Amino acid sequence: MAKLPNDFPPIEEQALPWPIKAEEPTDQERKAFTAARLELMSLINRDFDKRMTATVKLIACFLLESVNSETLRCFPSYRTILETLCVVKSEKTIERVIAVLRERGWIYSWRPDRTKSNHFVFLKNEQVVSQILNYQDYMRGVREEDRLERERTRMSVREMSTGAQMSVREQTSVSGKSFNVIHEPISSIEKGDNLIEINPYAALSSGNEDLQPLPVPKNDREAEGILDAICVDLPEALHVRSHLKFLLTAGALTKRKVLKVVAEQGRAAA
Repeated sequence: MAKLPNDFPPIEEQALPWPIKAEEPTDQERKAFTAARLELMSLINRDFDKRMTATVKLIACFLLESVNSETLRCFPSYRTILETLCVVKSEKTIERVIAVLRERGWIYSWRPDRTKSNHFVFLKNEQVVSQILNYQDYMRGVREEDRLERERTRMSVREMSTGAQMSVREQTSVSGKSFNVIHEPISSIEKGDNLIEINPYAALSSGNEDLQPLPVPKNDREAEGILDAICVDLPEALHVRSHLKFLLTAGALTKRKVLKVVAEQGRAAA
């Protein structure tokens, strides 16, 4: 086996099993590798970083599938990747993808010499994994909140419909003649102030700025500057700032969501 580079990551940092005896994994190490590979594929596909495009995730999963089941080594050539994945058009694209995966912390790669292909080792990337799991928990809460808001909107519409039916001309039991009632105009769902507050979709169509996503920052420095302004009144809670940054970089952060986080943190502090 070729000599490993000086900056080769420690074994404890690797996501996939590295055999104790080089290129001679035990059956137990192969089983551990299979479980780790499936979990890593799932995490990479859920990575919300804007650099992790569909092409990047496709090539990452291909590399995971290309690990030799006997030696647990991964070294497919760029030509193999090109011939297998029709959506990839050039080796330059592959080079850019590998650079993204390295920067994001998913892989370590090196080339033993000019006559051999790149070798790849997949990393645990615990910091990014924690961010992904926290982001998923937060978005699960957001989806639940949206579901409850839609349910409240349907109930409001149903109540309005019931009220409209009761306001028509009705027959009295005494005279047998109908009596006139004053018909109050029912405002449009998209124009009624209360319903706009309840229904985020109606509010969005009406141009409510509180529900419009904030501009996506061009880089991390700009994102941190925006977060400094947003979090000035928030307590020192790193997970809160991380959640806001996830939403901001994903183009899903609105003023309303910021206000909700501020309110929740206020209640927690109290």
